[in-house]
Amino acid sequence: MPIRRFVVIALSIAMLSASIPAPVFALPTSTEVSIGKEYDKQITDQTVVVTDPLLNQWVNDVSNKLWAQTARKDIPYSLKILDVSDINAFSTMGGYIYINEGTLDFVQSDDELAGILAHETGHIERRHAVTAQNKASILNVLFGIGSLFSPLLYRFGQLLQAGALARISRDDENEADKYGLMLMTRAGYDPDAMHSFMAHLGAVEDANHDILTKYLADHPENKKRLANIKGDPELNPAVRTDDQRIAQAIHDYDTARYNIAAMKFADVLKRRPDDATARFHLGQAQLALGQLSKGEQNLAAAAEQVSPQAKALADVRIKALRDAERRLSLLRPDLTPLRAQLTTAQSNEAQAATAIATRRQEGVDQLKSLRSRIQNIVYGLPNLSRVQPRKDSRLDTLIHNLNTMSKSLDAATSKSSETISGVGSLERNKAGGLLKENADLLTELQAPLKLDNPPPQALSTFPAYPRMLASIGAADSDMVRGVDAARASLAMLDIGLGDLDLFVQELRHVSFDGTGDITLSDYKHLEPFITKAVDSLNKAAVGATQASQLYNMARARQLETRIDMLGLQESPDRYATFQHALDVRFHTKGLDYADLARQNLTPGQVASAVIVGADTNAAAPAILAEAKSSGKSVIDLANARGMYAQSLEIFLGLVYLDYVDDPDKEARGRT
Repeated sequence: MPIRRFVVIALSIAMLSASIPAPVFALPTSTEVSIGKEYDKQITDQTVVVTDPLLNQWVNDVSNKLWAQTARKDIPYSLKILDVSDINAFSTMGGYIYINEGTLDFVQSDDELAGILAHETGHIERRHAVTAQNKASILNVLFGIGSLFSPLLYRFGQLLQAGALARISRDDENEADKYGLMLMTRAGYDPDAMHSFMAHLGAVEDANHDILTKYLADHPENKKRLANIKGDPELNPAVRTDDQRIAQAIHDYDTARYNIAAMKFADVLKRRPDDATARFHLGQAQLALGQLSKGEQNLAAAAEQVSPQAKALADVRIKALRDAERRLSLLRPDLTPLRAQLTTAQSNEAQAATAIATRRQEGVDQLKSLRSRIQNIVYGLPNLSRVQPRKDSRLDTLIHNLNTMSKSLDAATSKSSETISGVGSLERNKAGGLLKENADLLTELQAPLKLDNPPPQALSTFPAYPRMLASIGAADSDMVRGVDAARASLAMLDIGLGDLDLFVQELRHVSFDGTGDITLSDYKHLEPFITKAVDSLNKAAVGATQASQLYNMARARQLETRIDMLGLQESPDRYATFQHALDVRFHTKGLDYADLARQNLTPGQVASAVIVGADTNAAAPAILAEAKSSGKSVIDLANARGMYAQSLEIFLGLVYLDYVDDPDKEARGRT
C-alpha cells in the first residue's frame, strides 16, 4: 500500500463522477453555462472551498494543459477544490469541475490527477449534463447537490438518498474514461496513470466493500472500468507499441517518477532485451533509486550502443557514485549512541500511544453521542423544500445561514473525527494510523543499526538520525495535542448543538406571508437564535480546524523523515535526481549538495523548505535560515507562517512517491 493515507471514501466516490444523468434535449451552450453558474453558487455556499495557493496552482496547472486540448472552445472551464476528505470529483454543467481535497491527498502524481480531471472534462465535452425541464426542477437538483455535502440540507431538501444524484449511465462513464485517456495523452500526460489510479482505488474498494455497496450499485465496478480502459488504443497491449511505452517511460523519468519509469523500462526489456535505449534509461533510473550495482550493469551494457556522449556521461556518473560509496565504506561510526537514542524513542512512542489511547476513546464516545444528537436535531427541521426563496428575501437569508451552520457542523465533526481516528493505535490486532506509522519508522531506522557493516546508503543517513528521531517525537506530540484539540472542539460543538436545537425549535413555528417569504416579525424573532447558533458552531469548527492542522503536521513530519530515509544524500549524483524532482514541481532546485553538507541539512528539510517557500513566496535558503535562527523545525515554521499543513503534507508525499510509487506491488498485495 502507498505511504499516503487512504482517506474516508464517500458513497459518491468519483473518478468517479457525481455528474447528473444525461439531458433529454440539447441545451444551448449559453444556457448550459448559466445553469452551471447557478449550481456553482449553491455548491460554494454549502461547501468550503480550499484557497491554499499552492494546491490551487497545482490543479490549475494540470487542468489548463488538459483544457488546451478540448474541442468545446466555447466553454469557460473552471475548477474548485472542496474541503472534503472523501475521494471524489464531479462535474456539473458549463465547464464547472470540482475535486475534493481528499482526492489530492490520494493521487500519486500529476499524471494521476490529470486522469481524474480529464475524465471529468470528458463528461462536459460529451454533454453528460443535468436533465433540466424548467426552473423548478433545476432548483430541486441544486438542493440535491448541496445535500451531498450538507447534513442540514439533507433533511431540508428532503433528499432521502444522496447517492441518487450520483448515478450516471455506465455508457457515459466509459465514454468519459476513453475521452479522458485521449485528452491526457494529447496534453502530454502518461495514460497509464488513469489505470494506476484505478488500481490504487481498487485497494480501497477491497478494504471498504461494505461502505461502497451503494456506490457499486450505481456505478460500473472498478474492475470492469479497468477492463474497459485496457481496451483503449492508448493502453491496449495489442495496439500500443514498445516504442510508445519507452516514450511514456522517458516522460515519467523526466518528471522525476523514477520508480514508475524503471518498471516500464524493465517491462519493455522483457520483450526487447537488446533495446539499448530502454536499458540505458533503466540504468539511469536505477542509479536515481540507489540501486548502484544494477544501474551500473545496465548502463555499461547499453552506453556504447547509445552514443559516445551517453557513454561518457554514464562513466562519470558511475565513477562519482563509486567514489561516494568508497568514502562512505571507510566510515566506522560509533553506533552505540544512536542505538541508545532509538531505544529511548521507542519507549517514548509507547508512552505516547498510551497517552493517546484514553483520549482517543473519549473522543470516539463524544462523536458517537454527538452524531446521535445531530440526527435528532436534523429530523426536527421543518420541510421547506417546496418553498422557492426569492433572491435576498428573508427566506433566502435563512437558507444562507443554514448553509453556514451546516459548513461549521461538517467541519467540526469531520475534522475532529479524522484526527481522532487518524492517530490510530498500537493495540494488538488494532494497530494502525499515525502511531503505527511512527512505530514502523522506528523499526526501519533500527534495522541498519543492528548490522556489523551497514551499507553505504545507511551510513549516509546515520548523521540525520538524531533529527529524524526528534521529528518522530514531535509528531507524537502533535498527535496528543491534536486529539486534545479535537475533543475540545467536540465539547464546543455540544454547546453549539444546544443553540442549534433552540433555533430549530423556533424555526418550526414560523409563518409565511402572501409572497412566500417568512413574515418580518417571525424573522426578527429568529435572528438572535440564528446569530447564537452560527457563532457557537463556528467556534467548534475553528477548534476542529486547529486539531486537523496538528494532525497534518504530524503526517508532514513522517513524510519528511521518509524522504530522509531514501538516502539521497549518499552522493551528489543521487541528490541531483532529488533536485530535479523539486525543479519539475516547484521550479527551484533548493540547496546544492555542498550547501546541504556544509549546513548539516537533510533532503527532507530541503523539500519542506522548498514547499513552504513556494507557498509563502520565499526562497528555500531563506526559509532554512529562518528555521535555524528561530530554533524551529521547518514544519513548525510553516505553521507559524500560517501555512495550511495538509498542503505541505500532500506535496511532501508527492516528492516521496516519485521514488517509491509502485501500483503493481500494491495490486499484488491485494491478491
